[in-house]
Amino acid sequence: MMRRRQLGTFLTILYWSFYLPFLTTKHLYRLTGRLIGTAALRNRDSLHCAACGKEVSLVGRWECGWCGRVFDGFAFARCPGRECGAVPPFIECQGCGLTIDNPSLF
Repeated sequence: MMRRRQLGTFLTILYWSFYLPFLTTKHLYRLTGRLIGTAALRNRDSLHCAACGKEVSLVGRWECGWCGRVFDGFAFARCPGRECGAVPPFIECQGCGLTIDNPSLF
């Protein structure tokens, strides 16, 4: 009985010793990308459209895609609705309709 528990503990430690470096690397990679994207958004009030080259304003009147609430403010801000709180993953260019991804969602 004692050997079976020791084997189970050994296998658990072995599993985590191989899995933990990959998990840590993945989360650090995503955290770094989100921090860079957030820093880029904090210094801008518009983004360039890759297709037509127009400036897409990030400040204005927006409608939440989840709950439908309309609010004035920043495009990638959380929805002010109490039950929602969603963050939009993209916005559309007003000129050509191309979607522009949220840089802080990496």
